[in-house]
Amino acid sequence: MTDLAFPIITASSVTMGVYAIAKFLPGLLGTEERKIKNRLSGGIESQVQADLANTIRRRTGLDDVQGLLGQYEIFHAINRTLLQSAPKLTLQKFLYIVAGSAVGAMFLVFLITTGIIVSLVAAILGATLPFLVLMNKRNKRQRMLSDQLPDALDFMGRALRAGHSMATAFQMMSDELPDPIGGEFRRIFEQHSLGASLEDCLRTAVNRVESTDFAFFVTSALIQRQTGGDLSEVLNNITGMIRARVRLQQHVKAKTAEGRFTGYILAAFPAVMFVVSYCLNKEYAGRLLDNSTGILMLGGALGLQLLGLFVIRKITTVQV
Repeated sequence: MTDLAFPIITASSVTMGVYAIAKFLPGLLGTEERKIKNRLSGGIESQVQADLANTIRRRTGLDDVQGLLGQYEIFHAINRTLLQSAPKLTLQKFLYIVAGSAVGAMFLVFLITTGIIVSLVAAILGATLPFLVLMNKRNKRQRMLSDQLPDALDFMGRALRAGHSMATAFQMMSDELPDPIGGEFRRIFEQHSLGASLEDCLRTAVNRVESTDFAFFVTSALIQRQTGGDLSEVLNNITGMIRARVRLQQHVKAKTAEGRFTGYILAAFPAVMFVVSYCLNKEYAGRLLDNSTGILMLGGALGLQLLGLFVIRKITTVQV
C-alpha cells in the first residue's frame, strides 16, 4: 500500500495541476485574441452586458449559487460568507483554492514523511486553512463594520435633518464613508437604483451584514416609513445605545483576556511539543503514528484538547 501511495498522490497532484493550467492559462494568454474575435463576430456587446450584469449582481449581493452546487445549503452559506468578506471572490474560485491547498499540503507532507495517514491529516488541514482565513477576514470586517456603524448613523441623522431623503442619504453615505460600512450602503443604494424597493433592500442588507446593531437600525427605519416620526432622533438614541454597549464589551474583553490567552496556550502546547519531539527524534515520537493504538491515542488527545478549548472559550465569552 505504501509503495502505491506515492504514485497515486503524484498522479493526483499532476492531474489537478494540468487541469488548473488548462482552465486558467488560455484565458490569461488569449485575452487580446478573444477580444478581436468578439469584435469580428459582433458578440462583444452581449459579452459586455453579461459581464456588467454579473458585476452588478455580485456587488449588490444578489449573486446566488446556481447549478449542482445550489442544491446544497452549505455552498449557499459559503457564498454568503464570501459576500461578507471577499465580494470579488466567487464560490468556484474559492473551491479551487481549497482543493489546491489540500492537495499541495498532502503532497508536501508525503514527500517529507512518506506517511499516508499524516499526509491525509495534512490534506484536511490544508483544506481547512482557506476557511479559517476567510472566517478571520469576515470577523475582522464585521468588527470594523460594527465600529463604524455609530458614526454612519450620526452621518445619516445629519443628512435627514438637512432635508434629504433616505435614498439620498444612503448615496451620500456610500460616497463619504469608508469601507466596509460605505460599501454596504453602496449596495443598498445600487439595489434601490436597479428597481428594488427600499424596504426589500434594507431587509436584504440585514441578512447580508448579520449584525444586531444594524438590524436595530433597519427595524427603526422600516417602522418610521410605515408610521412616520422623527427618524433622526431615533438614530441618535440607537447610536448612544451602540456606543455604550461597545464600551461594555471592551471592558468585559479586557477582564477575560487572561483566561482566553491561557486557554490558547494550553491548547497549543501539546501539539507544538509533539511536532518538536517528532523533528528531534523521529523514531521516538513516530511510534504513535506507526500503529493503530497510537493513532487512536492521538485522536483522543486532539478531541479532548478541542473540547477543553471550547469550554474555556465558552466560559470567557460574555454576551453583552
